[in-house]
Amino acid sequence: MPRENQKRGRRATEKAKKEETKRKRDEGVEEPTTKRLKPSAEEGNEITAGADYIPLDGGEEQDDQDGTGAPDEMPFYGLLDSEEQEYFSRANEMLELNQFGDAEERRLFVDSVFREARGKELKIACSQSCSRLMEKLISVSDITQIRRLFNKFIGHFLTLVQHRFASHCCEKLFICAAPGVTQKIPKSKANRDDDDVDMDEDEELEPELSLAEMFMKVVEELQGNWGYLLTERFASHTIRVLLLVLAGEPVDVSNDSVVASRKKERLGIVGGEAQEAIPVGEKRSVPESFEATLKKVMQDMVSVLDDTYLRALATHPVGNPVLQVLVRLELSHFGKSSAKQSTSIIKRLIPDENFEEDSESTRFIRGLLHDPVGSRLLETMVRWMPAKMFKSLYRNYLREQMSSLARNQTAGYVVLRVLERLGKDDLQAVVEQIVPKIPGLIERSRTIVPKILIERCLVRGVDTKPLAKALESSYDSDPARRLEQMLKLEAATADKEKLESANNGSAAESNPASAAAEKLHGSLLAQTIVTAPGQLSELVFSSLLALSSEALLSICRDPTASRVVQQALSSPASTPQFRRQFTTRFTGHLSELALDSSGSHVVDSLWIATKDIYFVKERMAQELAQNELALRDSFVGRAVWRNWAMDLYKRRRGEWAAKAKGRDLINNDSTEKPKSRLDMARARYAAKQGEATGANAVGAKE
Repeated sequence: MPRENQKRGRRATEKAKKEETKRKRDEGVEEPTTKRLKPSAEEGNEITAGADYIPLDGGEEQDDQDGTGAPDEMPFYGLLDSEEQEYFSRANEMLELNQFGDAEERRLFVDSVFREARGKELKIACSQSCSRLMEKLISVSDITQIRRLFNKFIGHFLTLVQHRFASHCCEKLFICAAPGVTQKIPKSKANRDDDDVDMDEDEELEPELSLAEMFMKVVEELQGNWGYLLTERFASHTIRVLLLVLAGEPVDVSNDSVVASRKKERLGIVGGEAQEAIPVGEKRSVPESFEATLKKVMQDMVSVLDDTYLRALATHPVGNPVLQVLVRLELSHFGKSSAKQSTSIIKRLIPDENFEEDSESTRFIRGLLHDPVGSRLLETMVRWMPAKMFKSLYRNYLREQMSSLARNQTAGYVVLRVLERLGKDDLQAVVEQIVPKIPGLIERSRTIVPKILIERCLVRGVDTKPLAKALESSYDSDPARRLEQMLKLEAATADKEKLESANNGSAAESNPASAAAEKLHGSLLAQTIVTAPGQLSELVFSSLLALSSEALLSICRDPTASRVVQQALSSPASTPQFRRQFTTRFTGHLSELALDSSGSHVVDSLWIATKDIYFVKERMAQELAQNELALRDSFVGRAVWRNWAMDLYKRRRGEWAAKAKGRDLINNDSTEKPKSRLDMARARYAAKQGEATGANAVGAKE
């Protein structure tokens, strides 16, 4: 019997095994994959174990009727191929680096990217990697490019706002398109006859709709789905932006704003100028149609919800920020008189304004006070509610427990908003309540409550001596040690070696973010204390004078603690005696401070602090001039050299002296010198004599 023909070697064996496996896979029957089936109508009311989503209402037909149901199927716009992925990834890197020669070169690059993305805008917006490119493109686009992209998204917004990646593109698009809602439509190339002018292949037709009309189209697309979108994970932040744009309110996307999540990724371009570069506190002008549309949208959002579900939104992590925006716009945009209407949001949340014990409104407020999510809505309500409602809430419920609420980590933030609205007499009473609790607040690093108390006392004209005594008893009696405790610098000085040798994992080491936050709040408290004249600011001034040279230089080089030194040098509450003693301590160390990123700001503040101490300022300028080469070789050093006008000091000493004394020469055609105090006194005397002579002449004629 002949022997079977076999190939020898390890590679041949492995190849045979692969061929056998492939043949079995091709010939075998594919096993059915597990697939989640859509429940039938009969099974709609049954709650199955392990369900991913349990609807609030009974069935899908009910949801669709009341406008709270989600679409059954989400469209799929396709994927980018490998070449397109590679191109847009390189474009993203180039935009992020922003190494363009000028703005025109960057504009041409953006045009080329938009030209390459034509017809693929929806794919890019829904792509995990390329959606970031879309956001950056929108932020550097002009109004024409924004209108074109906005026109491509019309008809797909209901899907895009619910997409994990495309929702951020819609948010950025709304923010950048908001400044152009009042602009007129440019001459559209779409209205031209094709027989007159032949358009280039790369030229794109201009949309016929204006940006205002496009926003109205977005509202039409989302109409009927507001109830569901309020608590949709990705659509809620886009809805908040849309509401603010319709109201003409500024859209703040910072970390602590109600628009964006704290976890939102901040995408920016180094040195790039965004289209939404409008002051955060400035309102935008919007068309008249926006107000009626906004009012209808807000009514549609809450009309499908009963009072119980509306109050449930107050503690919902996703629905709470939207409810904050709705309450704010209702009270600020439509007037606080709207709160009297029975259908208003604030009236439905708080039906009883007397806040009697065990009333529905009192129970609701009590639940919000200690809830991490609900307390944010209560802050918004306290800030914007009508004065009559706020006084009733404060006097009937909050006044007697202000000191206990201030000690609570969650309710304490509501107390801050309450302090902002109190008058002088009520604020004085609250100070008497909270002053005995200040040592405990300082021990628990709750420094924000004393900080706001000091600020409000300065605004209302309340005496700050009780606060000064309470703060003095909260820290060490040694002035130098007191400032180290206030700025949380103990671990960096005396206790540093002890912590390193023990290495037992303290709270600051185990949680660096918490330690940095405590250090920041301590610095903010010290900066606020410095602004209060009298006994309160003396706490920090005496501590600064008691520091050793090494400790003072260490504080000046600290990014957080150096702010206290800057504030102490430039504060109007600093006395000339303090500045004379304190500024001289920096002589001999100006060069090393000017070369430090944080210390350079302290050197800049010394220019302001020595405004009436010319001999000290001249001595400092001489020290800087001796280290000219080192300063010019450093970026921060050059900034100090420029802020101190050292070129003027070297070339025209007289003009520099006039500028240092605050008497800049008039650089006009006239060579008139500034008048001295004696000359100004003579001019005032001559004017009075002239008035007296004129009055005597009138009396003689009569």
